Amino acid sequence: MKTVRSTSNIGASTGSRLIPKIRTPLAALALAAVTFVSLHGQISTVKYIVRTIKFEGNETLSANDLKEVLKLKEPILWNSTEFNRRSLKLDAFSLRNYYISKGFLEVEVEESFETLNDNGVDIVFKINEGARSILRSVIVQGNRSIEEKQILRLLDLRIGRPLNLSALGRNFSELEFKYHTLGKLFFNMEQVYVPGTDIDLTLLIEEGPDVYIDKIQVVGLDNVDSTFLLRELDFRSGELYNAEMVQLSERQIFETSLFSLVNILPEKSERTGNWVNVIIEVREMEKRNLLIEPGFAHIPSSSSGGEPISGIEGAVRLVDRSIYNSGVRMGLKSSVDFPIDVLINRGSVPVIFRSDLSFTNNWFLKFRAPNTLRFFVDRAPELLRVDEPILRYGTEWTGLHRFSEESVLRGGLRWTRIKSDRMTAEQQQKEQQRSLSLRFRHRDLDNLIIPQDGWSLTVDSEVVGWILGGTQDYYKVDFDYRRYQPLSKGRVFAFRAKIGRMDRLFDKAPYIPSYDLFYLGGSTSLRGWTAQRYLTSKSDGLVRPVGGLIKVLFNSELRIPIGGIFGVDLFVDGGILAVSLSELANQVDAWKEGAGWNYGAELTVSTPLGPIRLYYAIPFTEPGKSVINLGVPYAF
Repeated sequence: MKTVRSTSNIGASTGSRLIPKIRTPLAALALAAVTFVSLHGQISTVKYIVRTIKFEGNETLSANDLKEVLKLKEPILWNSTEFNRRSLKLDAFSLRNYYISKGFLEVEVEESFETLNDNGVDIVFKINEGARSILRSVIVQGNRSIEEKQILRLLDLRIGRPLNLSALGRNFSELEFKYHTLGKLFFNMEQVYVPGTDIDLTLLIEEGPDVYIDKIQVVGLDNVDSTFLLRELDFRSGELYNAEMVQLSERQIFETSLFSLVNILPEKSERTGNWVNVIIEVREMEKRNLLIEPGFAHIPSSSSGGEPISGIEGAVRLVDRSIYNSGVRMGLKSSVDFPIDVLINRGSVPVIFRSDLSFTNNWFLKFRAPNTLRFFVDRAPELLRVDEPILRYGTEWTGLHRFSEESVLRGGLRWTRIKSDRMTAEQQQKEQQRSLSLRFRHRDLDNLIIPQDGWSLTVDSEVVGWILGGTQDYYKVDFDYRRYQPLSKGRVFAFRAKIGRMDRLFDKAPYIPSYDLFYLGGSTSLRGWTAQRYLTSKSDGLVRPVGGLIKVLFNSELRIPIGGIFGVDLFVDGGILAVSLSELANQVDAWKEGAGWNYGAELTVSTPLGPIRLYYAIPFTEPGKSVINLGVPYAF
């Protein structure tokens, strides 16, 4: 009977290689000659292409599942994979690890290949799966600070399921971090089990002593005042070491925007006992920068309730990261936005100009309270008369509270003056908005730019006028939920649901102006209609968008990579705009019959600035009014 013991601990042992000393030039020349001869047979200008990949002995796992693990791929359309022996060895190793993750702890994988006359290669993996190991019991010994139930949850060990040693190794870091938050820096865990069909696993835990912080040392400061760094720390000398507070401090230091690198590490102290010094390594950024930032963007609609518009943005930004060495960041940004929709709806969306001056500080008196004061000017088209731009300028203050890395609450006060050529001089003097806004966002995504797994929830709320004054009195609430589910072969199913509601606060309040209503249509909402024009009216020979007080929007996509930089998305969108609850009920009935729905496909091309989408969308009830358009980046 064989007992397996494996150890996981805080430090990894280091190894060394012995390199023979070359004592004479002649010996060096001889070594070079031998190396050249040995490599000569491996160097070839002929490229071999993978043709077929077969598996033998895979009784439990399907060939399709196993092919997903491999880097070498069979040809698909014009996409093929170049063969080399190193990749073959790595794929055999990946297959073995994959089987181990499924509970086949004694699996054996043997690889072989055959070259063909057309420089193709057929690959065969011979697999001896062995017995599948099921976790029958778990015994935890030595734990005093964390309960056994919590340890099993952190390690994701479940009785009656295959023993996944790969996942156990990955999840160990979660348990280790938990112990490090309790000051147990020398925590160690050993796994003991007897290989076989039924596994009785024993976890031997050595928690180690409580470790305290001795000295705090900063490395890398040249021009920045140490006060701006030290005040961001959530730990002090003499306290029990807490990895969570160290991680939080690291993030807060980075949020000052004064440093391009922040790294906090414990180091053994010379002090007698269980003490560590905390070393804070930083790399300062230049105090001032002039940045030119071109790229793809979701351009905010000219209506505060409209969906964003796909476009290209060019921005110039001047940054002073500590104005007058006060720790206050100053930013001056000017941008020009070119909506892509203008390509198919010529003249409908002119160029948009934006500029703002902002001052940001992470502290208010002695309290950490990140806040920003911003002065802004926006010149954008007015939706009902696109040839008459609307000008907004004003002041905004926003504050931020972070509950965790994923959850953020942001609130703000805003004063805005609004002007348009079709307003009378008296209206231009009076038209202003004063608003209070709150925004909560929880985001648990694997990638913020191109997410493939996770979900997010955003709730936006705003009250305009009321006790704040101004010429408008209304409220607005907007819910946005997104879910991304990874599938096989790199495919992703993406889903979004948005629900919005706005209305006047009082019966005698002015009607909500057109530039604040909800609008749908375009590359980021309903792709079967042009931007902001899901509902339209015609007057004076012009087709103009119609907004609503209630918004419902659903988007679903199946994102399929087809090789290299190319991909295909299959999508279905659905939306409703209404001005009252009774009209909403009527539109829901029409919605069930297909009104407000579209379907289609889009070709995606990955670029350094983000994906470009060329899509073809067809409304369910009006297939003759299909839309071909561009979008950047993804719709959501």
